[in-house]
Amino acid sequence: MKARVLFSLCFLAMSSHAAAYTQFKPAVLNAALLFQHDATTGNVKHSLQWVRDVEGKLQVMTEVRYDPSGCFTHINMIDRATPREFHLVNKDGVLSSLKGERITGKINKRCEITELENKKGKFLLSYNVRGLLETMVDKSTGEVVERYEYQHSQFPVRVRNYKERLDKRIYYPSGSAQFIDSEIVSKGEERTVRVKQSCAYTPDGNADKCSLITSTDDNYRGSFFLWISNHETEYF
Repeated sequence: MKARVLFSLCFLAMSSHAAAYTQFKPAVLNAALLFQHDATTGNVKHSLQWVRDVEGKLQVMTEVRYDPSGCFTHINMIDRATPREFHLVNKDGVLSSLKGERITGKINKRCEITELENKKGKFLLSYNVRGLLETMVDKSTGEVVERYEYQHSQFPVRVRNYKERLDKRIYYPSGSAQFIDSEIVSKGEERTVRVKQSCAYTPDGNADKCSLITSTDDNYRGSFFLWISNHETEYF
């Protein structure tokens, strides 16, 4: 399993700390899913998130800046393991990249990314009645490339990528009165990967420190990745 797939799973798990009483702005959740970082709640101005391995070596760092409405203005991500890097700017509904991976797109007044172009292709994005990301469609063929499925919470319970033949199912075991941790089971053509995550949360409802374990074994024996993540949040 390539490292970039594992880190994608890692960030999806980290973004999935569903809250029973905390409501997230849909635009914040959608950006977290698309650009692989943790969603934040409250009037957040600046979020800094990083992941280290068990030896303390920095693996991934993501910085997100928001306007007062909760729409992102900048997303900077550096992944030293893949390696991957992008620096995004949202200005007047136009998404562009200043450095690293080339990413462009269009954003409407609800802060929904309606068009997205990256190294994988050109896509049209649609959202459900709750404003949550639902499908990514290949702009040239009209075929659905990726679909997000939800139940009662704001977080997806299944993500299917038809082009890469990848099926991710997310489970939320019983947790505290406010938060539940999660487990992702991702089935590909060659193997199944599991990611189990557990977080501590700040009083305002944002993730603080999280641990993530990845394994190809159902019982998490012979796990080959363990991460510790941390967060800093600045408010308006």
